[in-house]
Amino acid sequence: MSKKKGIQTSDNMINDEDYEYEKELAEQERAAREREKQLYEEALEEKKRQEKAAEKEREKRLQEERLELMKLKSGVISEEDSTIKEEHEEKTVLHGKAWLANFVYHYKFMIIFVVFIIAVTTFITIDTLSREKADLTVIVIANNGLETRTKELEEFFEKYTEDFDGNGYVHVDVIAAPQGPDTARYLGQDANNTKLMAYLQEGKAIFFVTDSNTDIEFMQLMTPALPLDFPDSKYVDEDGMSWNFGFLADELKYANMPNDIHLSMRIPAKTFGDSKETMQKNYNKSLKVFKAMLEDLEKKAEETNDKGLETEPIKYDTSSSESSSDSKKDK
Repeated sequence: MSKKKGIQTSDNMINDEDYEYEKELAEQERAAREREKQLYEEALEEKKRQEKAAEKEREKRLQEERLELMKLKSGVISEEDSTIKEEHEEKTVLHGKAWLANFVYHYKFMIIFVVFIIAVTTFITIDTLSREKADLTVIVIANNGLETRTKELEEFFEKYTEDFDGNGYVHVDVIAAPQGPDTARYLGQDANNTKLMAYLQEGKAIFFVTDSNTDIEFMQLMTPALPLDFPDSKYVDEDGMSWNFGFLADELKYANMPNDIHLSMRIPAKTFGDSKETMQKNYNKSLKVFKAMLEDLEKKAEETNDKGLETEPIKYDTSSSESSSDSKKDK
């Protein structure tokens, strides 16, 4: 039995060799890490030493420059004898494509802005020059389909308009900006509001074509005094001149024209773009057109025994929009 205990197998010998080999590798790795750490610490110390030496040298140089500067100021030495010289950075002069690329790089946002302004200005200028100068401006805010007859309305108004600007021809500019109680009904309603607000800031637009659906806020801008100027006319009331004529619907090519349309006139007032005096002059010119139109329509109505229009005003169902707004308020 004792002989069996003293026997050493080949497996035990292999395990001992592996252990010794792994132990040697671990010692080598530890020694390598220690060496790396030592080298790092030595490099760090050398860097600190160099930075300290450089700082000391810089301080020494600054001190010497201060002393020399004091000598210069006190006149002990001249500028020719001084070692302090003004340094000038050599400027690189660019040419051609390099200059253009550098300019675009530094001023690209300004270039974009300037190009945008030039484009807008060019568009406005071309649009202004290409558009006929108007002797009269009419805004259609009636929301009943008449706003689609701008060409017919222009020809109708031009019959009663004079060459106010003296350029040799008569032109009336009719602007469609329909308004109504149901703002969601019209696509582009926001654009119409913007257009209308722009013209309200000027004093040239006196005539407004309205109807019974026109918002009260707009009607408050119109003069209610026209019945005083035309007391004998049954076609003039506080809203303006009634267009309740059958023959007029035929002339404007609008067979279903409602009988509540009026030609209203805006009260002269100071605006953002014009003075009250300027607007009053435009009002007086428009009043001449109003008078000529009224006299002609009354004459035709009498000659044709016109019975007026049978089409009732358009009624908009605003209950859905009102309930929607009420629900939003409740929220």
